[in-house]
Parts: sequence; structure tokens; C-alpha cells
Amino acid sequence: MNAYTYFFGCVIPNRYPGVEYAVRWVTGKQGFDLDVVDNKGFSCCPVPGIFYSSDKDTWLLLAARNLVLAQEQKRQLLTVCNGCLASLLKATEYLQEPKNMGKVNRVLSQIGKKYTGIPVRSEGKRKVFEPVKVRHYIEVMATDIGVDAIQKAANHPLKNLKVAVHYGCHYLRPTEHAQFDDPNDPVLLDKIVEACGAVSVDYEDKLDCCGAGGGVRSHVVELANALTQDKCVNIAATGADCIVTGCPFCLLQFDNAQRSFSKDGIPVMHVSQLQALAMGIDPISLGFDTHHVSAHSLLRKLRGS
Repeated sequence: MNAYTYFFGCVIPNRYPGVEYAVRWVTGKQGFDLDVVDNKGFSCCPVPGIFYSSDKDTWLLLAARNLVLAQEQKRQLLTVCNGCLASLLKATEYLQEPKNMGKVNRVLSQIGKKYTGIPVRSEGKRKVFEPVKVRHYIEVMATDIGVDAIQKAANHPLKNLKVAVHYGCHYLRPTEHAQFDDPNDPVLLDKIVEACGAVSVDYEDKLDCCGAGGGVRSHVVELANALTQDKCVNIAATGADCIVTGCPFCLLQFDNAQRSFSKDGIPVMHVSQLQALAMGIDPISLGFDTHHVSAHSLLRKLRGS
């Protein structure tokens, strides 16, 4: 069995603690009982839309420090955010270049750290290292746990629930050497939703950005919200009961932006929250009261099913 260390990033602990609770519950003893631990030393990944775009040296150094902490634990990084996945995964690829690794390690040496990757075998006197593995929660659920196991654990299947899946940009963008879902026709999140007993509905422009990507939400909020509105109009046309994503920043955008163009809105949640509902958790534990769009309509439908 793989060993993991949680990497929750910034948005979940600061904005949506119910998502963190759901992830811990699903992966913990009440759920799939994974070998997963915390690391209190982690910092921001750092966020790719700002650091990677403006200062690659600082971005790589901060990301490398996080990778070293996982390296010291000899564990895979379990990310619960598309942006964290993209930033840390791309950093492992940059660090395969000896020049980049040397430059980073000269700075890390000042705090007694060194990035090497994980030793996997010896060839004579030489050790062979692999990059620290960075995994997305969706990938771990779909491949390490498996869709059949998710379906078996869904003892409160979400029958009659129509779900609009949103993958998000960083999930769909492969790096130089890695991808775990088809960026043009992704399926893993849909499969998890349907393993929970719900129906994943198709809708126009399903793979479009939520509206917040590339720093748009921070600098041109009107444009960001207009893009979100376009997606929500398409989702509403299907009669979907909720939006489910694997990215907390996309969740944040859908949850906040709908206040600018909709009276009630479509409830939005992280896939871990949906899984926890299907596994019988008390909804009060999932922090829906911290969401801007009320989940009452969704929960009423689930109680009646």
C-alpha cells in the first residue's frame, strides 16, 4: 500500500474547513483507512498563477522545499487542489535538470535541506533516485482505491442526484512527463460521482475554465464572474442539483461568483464531500454553512430519496 502525506494547500484550510474534514474522513479509519499523515512544515505550493508566471526562481525554491519535506517522510504528496498538483508536479520535472537542482540546493543548504528525490535502487556504487511523487486526490481515489471500492463503500448511494462535474484547468493540463486522465476527454471524476450513486450529467463547454484561472479572479473579477455565469447557465440547463469539482479554487469561484448573478445558485462542493455523503456522514460535519450558496435544496432532496 502506498504511503501519503496530506498537502491541503491554502484555500481549503482558510476557506472551506469542511472539505478538509471530508478528505480526512474519507481517507481515514471511517473510510478507506489509507496510510496518510500530516506535515506541519508545508507552505503554499506556491500558487502557479502568480509565482510561476512572475518569478520562476522563487517558485521553484518554495516548491522544492515542500518536496524535500515529503522526501524526508518517504511519502507521496496527496494534493487536494489542482493548482497545488500543477505547481508541485512541474517542480519535480524542473528539478530533474542538474542545473536547476544544484541552484535550488545551494539555497536549501542554508536551512539544512537538500532535494534528491527518493532512492529506488543502486547501480553499483551509484544510487538511482526518482522524483517525489505528487498525486491528486481524484487520481488516488480512482486508481489506488478503485471505482469498485468507492461504489461498495457508498452505503447511502446518492440516487436521483444529478451532478455537473467540473474538472478545472490545471487538472486537464498535462506536464512534460505526466498525466493521469485524458485532458481532452477526462473521465475519472465522472466515474467517482457515479460510483457514489449519482448521475453525472453532460453539459455544453464542460471543460471550460471556471472563470478564475490565470489570476483573472484577482484582477478582473467582472470578467471572471461572467465566465462563471456562462458555465452556470449551461449547467442549469441540465437540471443539475449541484456542481462537484476536485479543485478548491474552482469551488471558491463557483461559490462566490454566483452571488453576483443568481438569487439562489447551484450548490457546489468538493468531490470528497460528495463521497462522504454517499458513505453516510452527517452532513453537518461537512461545513456547508461556510459556503455562500446554500446546500439546503440538495440536502432536502437527499433526505427524501
